[in-house]
Amino acid sequence: MSKGEWLKTIGNAMLDLVYPPGLYCISCGKITDDSRTYRLCNECMQSMNWITARHCEKCGRPLADTDPGALCFGCSRREVSGPPFSFDKGHACAGYGAVEQSVIFAFKYGGYADIGDIMGEILYDRMISEYGRDELASMYDLVLPIPSHRDRRLRRGFDHAALMAEGFAKRAGLQFDPGMIVRTRATVPMKGLGPHERLLNIKGAFSLKNSRSSLAEGARILLIDDIFTTGATVDEAAGLLKEHGASRVDFLAFAGGADIIAG
Repeated sequence: MSKGEWLKTIGNAMLDLVYPPGLYCISCGKITDDSRTYRLCNECMQSMNWITARHCEKCGRPLADTDPGALCFGCSRREVSGPPFSFDKGHACAGYGAVEQSVIFAFKYGGYADIGDIMGEILYDRMISEYGRDELASMYDLVLPIPSHRDRRLRRGFDHAALMAEGFAKRAGLQFDPGMIVRTRATVPMKGLGPHERLLNIKGAFSLKNSRSSLAEGARILLIDDIFTTGATVDEAAGLLKEHGASRVDFLAFAGGADIIAG
């Protein structure tokens, strides 16, 4: 850790003693109180792009008024021209807007690991709103995070998707396995890459840990990540699990990005 990073860590720790994390809105940082739902202030809660209306039946992203059918444009094109997605169904809690971006950035880059459990609660509430508690508890055999590379985990101090998945799984009463999928190489950030570049960037970046690979056989698996855009990352992981015999692979993301047509 550099001197600057060390000073920032000490400074944040001192601030937390004066203003505990529970008193901050996880999006805008406004001082609030710990009774707020998801630790969001009223303004940010109302500004969230919660997916409560029409959404794509395949990937779960919100459907625009210009989307004529049950699929978004990206999924419609994949259905026609392929290759088909390896995952079976996707779910998202919100569209990716300014508030959602602020929550993700505070969590992943601000060092607030405690936000992971809150996001796990949001993921859980999204799923029981559609399926109910009992049905959700019987839908999946395993909950797996889309893993970060080891170097990124060391820099950040935690694996963001693993914290989200753990928070979700404990509420849903489902088995959580943070180490089954391994990120075998570092990839460049997906932001700014086109659909084809994203596919090349993530290709072959995952493997299954040998001691756990047999658990995929016949399993119904739910993958967890913070954001879904083109689907390249989650689909690479889903394809790997299907190769090892998984019977179903769905995914659940905190935010669904804009409708991008993957080539």
